[in-house]
Amino acid sequence: MSKSLNDIKASFSVIATNVNNYYMGNKHAYRPVAVELRKLLCDKNQGDDISLLKRLFPDFRLKPLHGSQDKIDKYTGLYISGVIYSDGKGFSKIQKLINEESPSLLIDDWLNQKLIDATTTMRDFIRSVADKEGAHSDREYNEILKKTKTVRISTNRALCDQFIIAIGRYIIKALAILMLNKDISQVSKHIKEQYAKLGRGGAALDLYAFASNVSDGVPLDYKDKANFVSMVKDGVERQKVINLVDSYQPKDVFLLLVKDINGEIWLYEQRINF
Repeated sequence: MSKSLNDIKASFSVIATNVNNYYMGNKHAYRPVAVELRKLLCDKNQGDDISLLKRLFPDFRLKPLHGSQDKIDKYTGLYISGVIYSDGKGFSKIQKLINEESPSLLIDDWLNQKLIDATTTMRDFIRSVADKEGAHSDREYNEILKKTKTVRISTNRALCDQFIIAIGRYIIKALAILMLNKDISQVSKHIKEQYAKLGRGGAALDLYAFASNVSDGVPLDYKDKANFVSMVKDGVERQKVINLVDSYQPKDVFLLLVKDINGEIWLYEQRINF
């Protein structure tokens, strides 16, 4: 295995472990995540771009941030992309940071998106957290960190760490989907064989398992209808999944349920292609 493959395997494992630690209560676990995001997305050596994802996957594309970039101008004090969910008991989190319905962007274009104001890009933000908190300790916060660390989304969670954790989770999912599509012929063959054995159901993808060992590929687990549906705990959402399982066309698509590190799930119809 090449050094680049070893490095990307290590980066995703570190991100997965620390995202999990963050949700287990370690509020500082976002710092190593930021360092790995810098290595993956926006790393430089003497002016040369040595970012891992661009080196290994030159066609890698990412969905844009939620919200309108046009609304962020020189008069914008603070713009928060995405949706903030609150349970009314002091706990809040950023949801839907990424707009998965929009066309995807190349990595450089994605990094050039404005994040919190007109002068701060995604690249600026990731490098600020990585360079000034993750890999080094500057004497003072820069303006980006001052702004994102003073805005509290919940009692003990700042905008800064919530953004980093959300970005880390999304990068894991985006690479898993990319690798699945690159191997879609073999995946489709596997799904067809499992469908013949188990009937209607769907494939489950655990992102923690994927990120813990990227070199093993995308770990799909095809489940029959009962076991597939049981993965969805919310009653209303479960009924939607039941309806999809009963109605999808197995010669054209298969159902893919993606489980995130924090327990959130997404359901996709993935096109079959031999």
